Amino acid sequence: MGILRTRTCQLTTRIALFGYSDLTRQCARALQQLGHQIELFCPLEDEALLVHYGLNRLDLPVHWFESIKDPSLPKALDAFEPDLILSIIFNHSLPAPVLQKASIAALNIHPAPLPAVRTAAVWYWPLRLGLTQSEVCIHHLTSVMDQGPVILRFPFRLRESETQGTLTLRLVDLAPKVMKQLHNLLTTGPIPEGEQQSEGTTYPSLREADLWIDFNESAASIRNHVRACTPYHPAQARFRGQTIAVHEVGSLTSQLPPNRSPGELIVENGLWLTCGDSLAPMTVLEIPGEGVFSGECFAELFNLESGESLNAG
Repeated sequence: MGILRTRTCQLTTRIALFGYSDLTRQCARALQQLGHQIELFCPLEDEALLVHYGLNRLDLPVHWFESIKDPSLPKALDAFEPDLILSIIFNHSLPAPVLQKASIAALNIHPAPLPAVRTAAVWYWPLRLGLTQSEVCIHHLTSVMDQGPVILRFPFRLRESETQGTLTLRLVDLAPKVMKQLHNLLTTGPIPEGEQQSEGTTYPSLREADLWIDFNESAASIRNHVRACTPYHPAQARFRGQTIAVHEVGSLTSQLPPNRSPGELIVENGLWLTCGDSLAPMTVLEIPGEGVFSGECFAELFNLESGESLNAG
């Protein structure tokens, strides 16, 4: 269970905000515009992230602390007397003594379905799994990541060509609507206990090693991986000893020719990749420092012959 409060909510709420992302910034701005008082709390080691995402430009007080266990953190929260603790894309687990500083509730914004997709890599896994619908979940914070009772779900459809970049922008655009719903909960109160989560699945954070394409996977799975990586940390492969980025694999597939191994390239009316179950068109590739190419141009510029292979790492 989350740490629940019985206090009735009010029109203006004091919110202690933890997190840093474009979504965090847009949620903070929306809550400001709705009249709530917000102060930021950030570990010193994450200062670069806070600045990178422009949270320092929101003209909000920032409380710095060494680590989650820094005794200055609960003291700063005591001085602020937050009604609500809100975590939005925060890299650290908040301990119970911190969560208990909120007089109303301690909540997390999780922009992926719960309990189906518990993860810090919320921009990656919904696309990697090939989901056709995602959601923004608001749930009570507990000592176990992403497992507190859910008080609000904001579902939305994922498009077939969605990339991590377009998904991120869509979530930023959705932030004011989601925060308006949270505002309604805060002003009508009390915050509901929420629905208990059933058993779900926890997915790991994305590592550099995870960017490499596994050519033994199906064409659909490889395509999902590519679009889930694009554009912030593109899917990777090795071509003639050089790392290349694969930005798009088309949805059209073709039957596997005989005696072809996964990872082979076929030049025939475009550029095709041999996957575990079929051929898939390679439509957008990049060689760092040289350019971004269509599959057809890539094959022409580098005099590629059918049968050459890509390698994973």
